[in-house]
Amino acid sequence: MNIKYKKIIFFVIFLILLIFLKIDFRFSNSIFCCSDDFDYYMHAETISEDFDLNYENQLKGLEDTRYNSNSKVAPIGYIGTGILSAPFMFIGNLIESLIGNFFESSDLMNYKLLIYSFSPIFYLFAGCGLIFKTLNLLNIRYKNIELLLIFLGSGVSYYAFERFSMTHSYETFATSLTLYWSAAYYSGKKTNLATWFIPLSVLIGLTIKWTNYYVLLIPPIVKLLSKSENRLITEKKFITSTVSSICLFLGLSYQVYGVITIDPRVSYQVQNSIVDLANTNLTQNFVLAYIDRIFTIFVSFEFGILYFMPVLAATILFSSFVFLKNIVKHRKIDYLHLTYLLSCFQLIFIVAMWRSTASSYGFRYLMGIYPLAILLYYHIRREYNIVYFHKIILTLSFFSILSVLFFETTPETQLSLERIFNSFGKFTKYTQPTYLTGFLGSFFVFESYLKIFTTSFFGALIFKILLMLLGRVNLTNLLESLGLPVGNEDFNIYINNLETIGFNKFLVTIIFIGCITIFLYRLLNNKNYQT
Repeated sequence: MNIKYKKIIFFVIFLILLIFLKIDFRFSNSIFCCSDDFDYYMHAETISEDFDLNYENQLKGLEDTRYNSNSKVAPIGYIGTGILSAPFMFIGNLIESLIGNFFESSDLMNYKLLIYSFSPIFYLFAGCGLIFKTLNLLNIRYKNIELLLIFLGSGVSYYAFERFSMTHSYETFATSLTLYWSAAYYSGKKTNLATWFIPLSVLIGLTIKWTNYYVLLIPPIVKLLSKSENRLITEKKFITSTVSSICLFLGLSYQVYGVITIDPRVSYQVQNSIVDLANTNLTQNFVLAYIDRIFTIFVSFEFGILYFMPVLAATILFSSFVFLKNIVKHRKIDYLHLTYLLSCFQLIFIVAMWRSTASSYGFRYLMGIYPLAILLYYHIRREYNIVYFHKIILTLSFFSILSVLFFETTPETQLSLERIFNSFGKFTKYTQPTYLTGFLGSFFVFESYLKIFTTSFFGALIFKILLMLLGRVNLTNLLESLGLPVGNEDFNIYINNLETIGFNKFLVTIIFIGCITIFLYRLLNNKNYQT
């Protein structure tokens, strides 16, 4: 590859990242009560600023809206995301205090928020790198660009590049980390370190979301897949690390919520049992109702996983087929596929129980398990001839990546602000039961491309430079002459924000995205990875 071609590839990656990086939640000065985003932000804030787990100053005046029990006030959301993102917020606060001595720093998109917003992007691609390494440890062949495409084909990038204060990039990282250390142990290549780090990886996954029980099944799945004879459970280091991890989990529970517990209902102060919740609003036989709901999860136009999370859908269907075939034809249990199905259906049951995509992009409760689905998919690809099927998976993965870009660009891809019936027949807000057709239709709407451009950091950067060179009046006149809608309120707010935000913050963003670009470029060209 010549130098000119390398530069073009590097620039293309850099440009794509800047287009995907959104300003929607970043053009602000904080994250406010009382969304899930706010809870994880509060965890990071108390750790990075107060160096404690006392939330009284963070939640002053908000005690009745969050967890308030056992003489403790705390965020409802779990602490793991806050622990992982706290170093980024600390750096942001440090830059903010230093930069104020040299540059005028506005409250809008302050360094605290900006650097904090980089955290899920870092963990997203760290998880991606770990998946590459995991497949290498297990001697599973792949093509670099295809694996990256499949990795991003779950929709999780939305929660890194746009709605950054959510758990899903961190869940993906935790799953990838647990997969990596499990593969390191069962491949026999890093057994000593792995015995220590497998329990800690599982701990990270569970602190991010207490209900992600599937992380407990990752080591046995990797063992079954690798056909290793190693017995992790007999390792003294593993037992010590496991006991330490359990104690740490319970200690965090006590420090945050004032009670030692593993019950995920505690933080939400929910009294209903899982049976009660599962039977809520049932109008037909339990089994038939949940079969119908699972069918909706797979094929509905509202982010059906067959279209928007293709590897997860494909591996579930394939594993179900293989498992049933072995039962019927060979009278034996395929424990690999059974364990994988149990992992997946633990999350699918939660989605089916709530009957919702969870008021944002995609079936977000399912995104954390995607790295495990990728591992199983490549195992299946190694064992079976699925060349043409693989091409379909790649196409759908690309399709899924594009759907993130076009999300909320037209009324047909916008989540409803009023109560309507979603795909499950539930009357609720923040849903879009015809997203698939709306997404396809948005390809032919000019306004959708304009929205993609203006809400991206790339577009904001271009407008910022033009604003600095031409001034507001001349820029407005130029855009008006091109027939662009410059007279509406949203555009004026947009320009006001750009005038307020210093160029130094754009420069910091460019540097960070440049670093991610270097990482991805090296990842895709690294000869140590299978090609």
